[in-house]
Amino acid sequence: MNTEYNIGFDYSHDNKLRIEDTGFSDFFEYLFNSDLKVGKIEAGLTYEKLSKYNIFIIGVPMNRKYLTPEEIEAVIKYVREGGSLLAINDKGGDFKNRNNLSELTKNFGVKFNPDSLYDNENFSKNNSRPIINNFKGHFITRDLTQIIHSGGCTLELDKSVEDLDININAIAFSSENTSWHKIYKDEEWVDEPISKAPILATGHYGLGKVVMLANLSLLSGFNDQYGIRGADNFKVIANIISWLFNKAPSKEAQLTQPIYCTIPIEQELYYWIKDIIETDDRWDSIQAVINFALNVVKIRMKSQETKEEE
Repeated sequence: MNTEYNIGFDYSHDNKLRIEDTGFSDFFEYLFNSDLKVGKIEAGLTYEKLSKYNIFIIGVPMNRKYLTPEEIEAVIKYVREGGSLLAINDKGGDFKNRNNLSELTKNFGVKFNPDSLYDNENFSKNNSRPIINNFKGHFITRDLTQIIHSGGCTLELDKSVEDLDININAIAFSSENTSWHKIYKDEEWVDEPISKAPILATGHYGLGKVVMLANLSLLSGFNDQYGIRGADNFKVIANIISWLFNKAPSKEAQLTQPIYCTIPIEQELYYWIKDIIETDDRWDSIQAVINFALNVVKIRMKSQETKEEE
């Protein structure tokens, strides 16, 4: 698996999530400003193509551009051997978006329901934008107060797939008493109450990691009320990316492999160091500067501790 910090995007299945779509410019700007390399896979998914990336994102395939059995096997192998997968579906799940993403994610114990989630009391602007504040403790949900699940579906978990190499957990849920969904069943859309419906799930599969997200609008920049700038939406996206990057297949790797994290930097310092990197050959990235600075602080603090002991 590639050791650089890079992310690949599926372009083989008429996907909604695309670099060129200005609706997601804030999300891609975040990736570029984090010094992440971004690529795309066109004309079919293979293990050889996937293995070039630390993280691979499938962002809502559409229009019956189905994943083939060979592509599904390639993605499963990619995750099993240490890759990280973020699979995103949207309102109506596979059915409305005319994809078969659940044929892939069911191998990790998750399916996208053919539904749309609503909440009549906890919402932003209207009841199709439920406020999610019911979280399970996890790296991804740390420091979250609430996120906006606008125009999204829900998830169905199958814990029976779990074994020593597979585990899956839902970590964000709809409200207990006031949420409901419009679900497609028996060839018609039906309104039903639903309690604590999962909308975000994580898991380990072999040496890799998976995240299933039931809402694409979390990444959009169209509206401050529900997109990436709404509530804690940016924070949960940044946490997802960080968690997917941070994996070590062995104890030896834990000692040598860097930990990827998202931290806020004061704007003045950020633009100052960006200018330094462009003109000073000693530095090739913000990462290099921060690691150097932390090492200097570490050495000085250890030196001070030694003097105090004397």
